[in-house]
Amino acid sequence: MPQNLIITKQTSPVTYDLDLPIHPPYDVRDAFDAIPMQLLPFAEGLTVGWKVSPMQFVDGLGRDLKFDCPSIVITGGQNLGETPVVLYVVAAFYDSRNRLLSCQTSEHIVQPWESYDVPGLWSRFPFPITEIARASVRITSYGWENPRPEETQTLSQKTPKPETKYEWKREGGVVGSYSFQKWNPGSGELLFATEPLTQENRLRLRLERRKSEGLDYLALVQSQSPVRPGKTFDNLVQYALYNPEGRLCHGGSCMGVGNHGDLVSLVPILSEILDSDSLYLELVVWEGPSGSL
Repeated sequence: MPQNLIITKQTSPVTYDLDLPIHPPYDVRDAFDAIPMQLLPFAEGLTVGWKVSPMQFVDGLGRDLKFDCPSIVITGGQNLGETPVVLYVVAAFYDSRNRLLSCQTSEHIVQPWESYDVPGLWSRFPFPITEIARASVRITSYGWENPRPEETQTLSQKTPKPETKYEWKREGGVVGSYSFQKWNPGSGELLFATEPLTQENRLRLRLERRKSEGLDYLALVQSQSPVRPGKTFDNLVQYALYNPEGRLCHGGSCMGVGNHGDLVSLVPILSEILDSDSLYLELVVWEGPSGSL
């Protein structure tokens, strides 16, 4: 081994922020294979990219729905070390107006000699893929060997988006409710509760802290309205959390609430995120006729 090559084990988490404009394909079939975005330092030949995954769902009336859902993938490279490598990855897609379109979080352990992968980083997306204009990915990792430990990644300064709240109409009778606000999670189980979000069925949501086997989870829970509507609706909820500097640090989604029973979305969350005194919460709720979402 050359004397000037220093190899250190990353025992403390190292975070990489990627914030990249992307051009959606003119034909969605062009994105069924991964489109590379940037190399990662955890292993030789490791790349983070995005792709479109054709997914099939069942709506509240039992009909099959097919959507082309954006997803983040990590490809190439093996864990050639002797210890597992832990990846905590948050990925979000935005439109040209910097509005959240979809977000998901995945925690994955890559065992020695396994190929790198990050499963589960896709979200239900019932809209044209051409709406996507930007991808934001945060990767927190430890356990890998760093041959250049003195090199650090310099993150560009980023200004948080302004606080705002509004609704807008989409095609097919879908209504969107959007909000971006400062948020202090505080302590206890109940971290956030909304007022009625939609005019049709007055959907309410809660964010709750859950613990299981020593791990922290953020639960997105539907609060049933005391007035049950006569119509059947689909709801799709996407949320993202940002740190005080305005950088993505967690997110998730809850699909099909409103007509699929009382669904709960449980997403693993790093404990230090909920320990923060000040975060930003971005919440997008879409509501439409059954079969539209």
